[in-house]
Amino acid sequence: MTAREEILRTPRLRLTTWLPEDLDELAELHADDAVMQHLTTGPQTREATRERLETFIAEHWTRGWSKWRVEGAAGFLGRAGFGIAHRSGHREVGYVLTRAAWGAGLATELTQALRRWHYDHPEPALAAELRAYVLPGNAASCRVLEKAGFREVGEEDGQLVFESSGPGQG
Repeated sequence: MTAREEILRTPRLRLTTWLPEDLDELAELHADDAVMQHLTTGPQTREATRERLETFIAEHWTRGWSKWRVEGAAGFLGRAGFGIAHRSGHREVGYVLTRAAWGAGLATELTQALRRWHYDHPEPALAAELRAYVLPGNAASCRVLEKAGFREVGEEDGQLVFESSGPGQG
């Protein structure tokens, strides 16, 4: 069995690598209509989630970053980390948290920590700025990004584009 690797820790959260046996938790998260309403993919099937989990695991081991497992004191809370922003050459930050994690400031805490991680672990092949994309109408995520030190810089493919240009305090 492969051991879980800790990527980063905040006062209330821990990000780790995935294991294949995490599929049930991730599939439940990805099947929740309310959780997935602000993602362009919408809710996902178990098979689509299995493929995504395999991608997360492979990305981490080949490039050292991906979307990781988020847990709190009570266990699994979601996923968060990075992808490559569409056509822009930037690393993109994102998160999906269970409903139980909403409203407690965890998304802001997580995004601030991921922002610091991004600047501490630059990817030479990508632009230095960190980006995030939000569907219009997702005011909660816009506020999280602003509190984490991002600013809105435009719109792309029907999504609002936010950018962080330095590590700062956020």
